[in-house]
Amino acid sequence: TQHKFNQCITRLDLGFITCKMVQKKDGTCGHAIYNDSARFPPVELQYDERLFYCYYQRRNSQGLWYFFIRLYGGKKAASGYTCEIHLGNGKADKNSVLTADRVARVDCVHYAMNKAEIEESGCCLVVDDAAVKKMNSGDEIFRVWWKVSRKKKAENGN
Repeated sequence: TQHKFNQCITRLDLGFITCKMVQKKDGTCGHAIYNDSARFPPVELQYDERLFYCYYQRRNSQGLWYFFIRLYGGKKAASGYTCEIHLGNGKADKNSVLTADRVARVDCVHYAMNKAEIEESGCCLVVDDAAVKKMNSGDEIFRVWWKVSRKKKAENGN
């Protein structure tokens, strides 16, 4: 299901952006978002002269939200990057990443991986509906911070 939610994207630093998911401009959403599976358009992040896509989607059958960062490139290129995903209250200030309720430090996934492989890889932040509802603050459903950085040589195996 495609939802038309307003997104406000802000670049905070090199490889570090934030956005929040808010109600539709007409104020409709309510609990409808928790009744369907949903894939939202990815947010683009450019870093190190590469293009990364920041995804969030909801699987209705499980009542779970998946957040992950995918490099537009192959497995070898993706292995050179690490990702941080922070999820917090919708009213959180864009610079308040330390107030996030959930944090994941994961490897970047490559573009050829399918949804099942990504979910099984452990390279995503997984949050249940109850936690997302707790972050909901009226018009703002949640705020997410996305960060990509190069792995240090020892982490990368080089």
